[in-house]
Amino acid sequence: MANYVCRAANPRIPDYLVIKVRVPASTTIYAGSIIAVTTLDTGISNNYQVYVATKPATANLGVRMALVINDGFETLSDGRRPEGQPDYTQYSYIAGDVVTAILLVPGLTFEISDDCISGSTTLGCYIEPVDASYLPTVKVSRTSGVKSALRVDYIDKNFRLGGNMGGQFAATNVAIVVD
Repeated sequence: MANYVCRAANPRIPDYLVIKVRVPASTTIYAGSIIAVTTLDTGISNNYQVYVATKPATANLGVRMALVINDGFETLSDGRRPEGQPDYTQYSYIAGDVVTAILLVPGLTFEISDDCISGSTTLGCYIEPVDASYLPTVKVSRTSGVKSALRVDYIDKNFRLGGNMGGQFAATNVAIVVD
């Protein structure tokens, strides 16, 4: 099973960069998904803070993006809620869930597992949003006009997954947002 680890590595993230996003119908997203932040969710009455999760598109790759992070204990991929000492990195977010995301602004650093991205990372490569997918992809060089790219500064960091013994690890990358 894939381990989706995505967390901020900065000691403090300003509150104004933390947003809430609702997963749209017939969609599943995971920690590490990149979303375009464009529209408040009109399906919630008196809403002023929850956005609709929107896949990045070629037309909006220049707008600000957000990265979904591990936040709390959500739903396992088979629909159950965890018991005991769960491994929170294996959770999926299903339609209707409201999840936490962090706006990607220059200087923020994230720890992202290999399962959260498409492609193999190398030191100095870029992780970018791509057209019609929540799954970011690895690029050797930065694509012109794409905001919210992350540059990989450290590879093969091991993250302890947790569970009863905590003996399993996920391979992660440390990446900084560049603009």
